[in-house]
Amino acid sequence: MIDLSIGPDGIAELRFDTPGEKVNILTEASLARLSGLLGELERAAAAGTVKGAALTSGKKGVFLAGADVKAFVTVAAAGDPAAASAKAAEGQRIFSRLAALPIPTVAGINGACLGGGLELALACVSRIASDAREVSIGLPEVRLGLIPGWGGTQRLPRLIGPGRALDLILTGRTLDGRRARKLGVVDAVVPAEGIALAARREAARLAAGGRVRRAPWDRLDRLAPLRPLVFAAARRRVLAQTAGRYPAPRAALEAVSYGLGRPLEEGLRREAELIGPLLVGDVSRHLVQIFLSSRAAASAGAAAADVRRLGVLGAGTMGGGIAAVAAMGGLSVRLKDVSAEALARGMRQVRALSSAAARRGRMPRHEADRREALVAPATDMTGFASCDLVVEAVVEDLEVKRRVLAEVERATPPACVFATNTSSLSVAAIAEGAARPGRVVGLHFFNPVEKMPLVEIVRGPATEDAAVEAALAVARRMGKTPVVVRDTPGFIVNRILMPYLGGAVELLAGGADPVAVDRAMTSFGMPMGPFALLDQIGLDVAAHVAGVLAAAFPDRGGETGLKLLHGMAQAGLLGMKAGKGFYRYPSRKPSPELKALVAAAGGRTDGAGGAPEPAAVADRLVGVMVQEAARLLEEGSVDRPETIDLAMVMGAGFPPWRGGLLRHADARGGREGSHVRRRFYG
Repeated sequence: MIDLSIGPDGIAELRFDTPGEKVNILTEASLARLSGLLGELERAAAAGTVKGAALTSGKKGVFLAGADVKAFVTVAAAGDPAAASAKAAEGQRIFSRLAALPIPTVAGINGACLGGGLELALACVSRIASDAREVSIGLPEVRLGLIPGWGGTQRLPRLIGPGRALDLILTGRTLDGRRARKLGVVDAVVPAEGIALAARREAARLAAGGRVRRAPWDRLDRLAPLRPLVFAAARRRVLAQTAGRYPAPRAALEAVSYGLGRPLEEGLRREAELIGPLLVGDVSRHLVQIFLSSRAAASAGAAAADVRRLGVLGAGTMGGGIAAVAAMGGLSVRLKDVSAEALARGMRQVRALSSAAARRGRMPRHEADRREALVAPATDMTGFASCDLVVEAVVEDLEVKRRVLAEVERATPPACVFATNTSSLSVAAIAEGAARPGRVVGLHFFNPVEKMPLVEIVRGPATEDAAVEAALAVARRMGKTPVVVRDTPGFIVNRILMPYLGGAVELLAGGADPVAVDRAMTSFGMPMGPFALLDQIGLDVAAHVAGVLAAAFPDRGGETGLKLLHGMAQAGLLGMKAGKGFYRYPSRKPSPELKALVAAAGGRTDGAGGAPEPAAVADRLVGVMVQEAARLLEEGSVDRPETIDLAMVMGAGFPPWRGGLLRHADARGGREGSHVRRRFYG
């Protein structure tokens, strides 16, 4: 897993290459191996047989992907903060031995260098990165509810200054080689093909007396009296972004602040002390579980179909977004619409996404231009004969989608998969009468496509495994997290979300204040309240989906709320796109027409139910979601509760720090929680 070789020039190479794995990660075993090899280097350096060392990777596109996240689950389960801190301190000691070697050490970063991987590289004298697209350098621990625990909060601020270091540590964002060089995280960028040789040569140059060329610090970071301003600004940002719900950013601020001005050993000790309680805390446990579920979903069907050519029918907001994201993922796309004006709008979406990718450093400008050119607009079916999969993103109308499917089947070969981007219609109903029903699958994207990470892959009763695998392949190429669900009304997210939204509308019909209801749910942790969300979705769209679900599940009730939604849509209160819905925009004040529409739907307007307790609102609205999620599992539409938790976090914004909908219910206990624990979590 780690090999040590020493060349005739006295330059050693520590090469990371875990057998049988796609990536290198730092496990307990690999750390023990590293410790033993450092002992060999210490002895060789003392004997004068080693002058320098290069740390390299045998994996293409990966240096070190970080620590073994699965091990965090074991540590958290033990529930001992002191033991967790001790494990962090052991890793620190190993990395400190690397830093204390009496020879220059150079990390040759050829790809992903994340978390513990970057912390190891920071313990080297110098770091060089390749210019490969796969290079991704950062400390993403905060996304798991943790802080860097192997020296990252101490060595990075000392290297690039506290301001720059805090930006990376508190956001978890990653850098390519060029941006890492600009910030001073790496000292040089070299061609990818020669990264290992370049690392060895740099070690030899430093061993011969050469000096490392560092990037200069910002003025604020150089002047110690101004550092309190840096930390004060960072604290304000953390509070605004987390509302105090995530302890890791506060701990990171404490670790960085404590370490500056003190010896490195004291800073490391404080870092280890701070990470222990985080590792065993609920927030980190929940975020780690979501991460592992996401990784499992992303790797589902890893050996599945190789889809390279994609057709997209409909160049509206959804179709244009699908085409743009697919092209940025390297897929060749044929984008069709009957309207040249719609095609022009769709191509503008593609251009906007490619420009953003180049501007934010995700890829060079020439590469962004190349991927943009992968999208070919068309007003007919020319070129679709070579498509591996076709996604339709046309109007949400069953007969229209059936006609589109028939057209696609005539224009494509038998192996081509037809994927419908429906949010509520049955895949089986769309495939009814199809020549190849086994090649029909649901591929439900969320709006906006470029921002929402989730994709629901819907397996109809006739859908073949190969079609599901092709949909999984497309989702992976687009960088999405896929969840597979049986063909059931509303699938996962909409089926669970609509009772929540309908419950809020029923509260309004019962006399509740919409502002108070929205405030209660944002206090619970939802990104926006249910009425603000309905306005964003569009009241006409929401009424349509609610009607489909009401027809499928007539026993759920909610007639008054459904009547109110239809009444608002008919009155032109369509939400944000119309400037008015439950709220007026941009003022965001309740629409004055609302009272009369509530009365017309048979609701109360006397204000008697205007101020429900926030906790009672949250319990009621979250409770109906839990009930619907339990039904999905009991009927076998979803394979496991973790799938629902992942879908609701990524598709509906359920607060990640609560662990997902069902994990939250399990933790809360009560009737719903006890049922979830007994039936689904064991």
